[in-house]
Amino acid sequence: MLKFGQTQRLSQEMRLQPQQILYYDLLQQPIFALQQRLRTELDENPVLELEETEEMMEEPEVELKETDEKAEDPIDEPEFSDVDLDEFRNDETEIRLKKRSEDDEEFEFAPPAIENMYDHLLQQLQLLDLNENEKLLGEEIIGNIDDDGYLREDLAKIVEDTNLSLKLQMTIEDAEKVLAGIQTLDPLGVGARNLRECLLVQLRSRTDIDPAERAIALRIIEEDFEDYSNHRYDALGKKLGLTPEDIKTGDAVIKKLNPKPGEGFLLPLESTVVVPDFVVYESENGELVITLNERDMPQVRISPRYLDMMKQARGNKTDAQTKDFLKRKLESAKWFVNALQQRRQTMTRVMEALIETQREFFTVGPDNIRPLIYRDIADRTGFDISTISRVVSAKYVQTDFGVFRLRDLFSEGLKTSDGEEVATREIKNKIKNMIEAEEKTSPLNDEKITELLNQQGYRVARRTVTKYREQLKVPPARMRREA
Repeated sequence: MLKFGQTQRLSQEMRLQPQQILYYDLLQQPIFALQQRLRTELDENPVLELEETEEMMEEPEVELKETDEKAEDPIDEPEFSDVDLDEFRNDETEIRLKKRSEDDEEFEFAPPAIENMYDHLLQQLQLLDLNENEKLLGEEIIGNIDDDGYLREDLAKIVEDTNLSLKLQMTIEDAEKVLAGIQTLDPLGVGARNLRECLLVQLRSRTDIDPAERAIALRIIEEDFEDYSNHRYDALGKKLGLTPEDIKTGDAVIKKLNPKPGEGFLLPLESTVVVPDFVVYESENGELVITLNERDMPQVRISPRYLDMMKQARGNKTDAQTKDFLKRKLESAKWFVNALQQRRQTMTRVMEALIETQREFFTVGPDNIRPLIYRDIADRTGFDISTISRVVSAKYVQTDFGVFRLRDLFSEGLKTSDGEEVATREIKNKIKNMIEAEEKTSPLNDEKITELLNQQGYRVARRTVTKYREQLKVPPARMRREA
């Protein structure tokens, strides 16, 4: 017999405020995307305007004043007599960037960078219904997708490496869930592990194909892809009970699918534009100097004209709809400006921590990278891992040795024979240099490379050498041999 009653349950649930969502969104954006976002915000919110009359400061402001006050919901309260308009006139709501001389040209947004497949997928990843750890795993999966759009790396290895580097406890089941979501992103079928899986993902997601024709194509790929791919159509028809007309119909549908979903993102190297988010250089006295690349970012402020309109509206019979509009736009503008300030502060703190831990990378060269994971920077800065991931995502730093992705500064570690920990990137560079210097008539196989590394004090297994060689996209010795 069922019994009904009331019970109380105490639970904790974290919900992000709109301001936090905006901050996380801006934090994720690289500089070229942020410039486009700022232009859109200026177009959509008349309360925001460019400040071009006052002299700009020499260095970007990174200090954000903390406050415990929460912004009121402008939707619930159309009146705004409680809004302190003078608060919006002070410097806290302005973004001050680098000083421009009289000879400089008027402000123009920098041209957007050409988006590569990696960044394109990362942006879409944030829209999937995944928790923070799953998104971190998704970033690692996306990072292993090749130029054709396929995931060649073993998924279990990716899980193992991710758990090691980010101190997570993800399972292969978690990875399958995340990968299934990635495969539904644009381009459809990206991240498939083979051609059959790639075609199946596209067929199951395409709603523009006749259902009867799609059903035939699905049967062919699901039940007898081997005969189909080898053009054994008679055997295919007998196994599945399909007529030649059915096979022809299914074949026509399959040929409309994209066997290489990543192919559209292949761009000539010289046409790819990278806008570094940071510039780091060594000064004459040996100090490392960090510059947040905001040279082409404008100074933004709350429009004094709209502040005056709000003040005047208090004393007259302005309709509630107009008041509500003004307050909404005013609050939105302040949230946006404060989020930009907080983004600058967070970006700078993370970059400072990276320089502290990877100083030799910037002063000696990229071969001197140290083992580092997101958790290390999170502990040093006080931010959580998801924040570090957002800062690193799709960002670049210009150094005296070239331009690098921020994620290249992170690498799990291995120990040498004397117990010293070294980054796997260093091992990969050793392997790459050995292969480049080898005799082409007698190339080094993985066993020989392992032996040479062990002689140099690097404790590494042959399977690890094979894994790193494949990640470097270097073919095995037998395929590198020249007559």
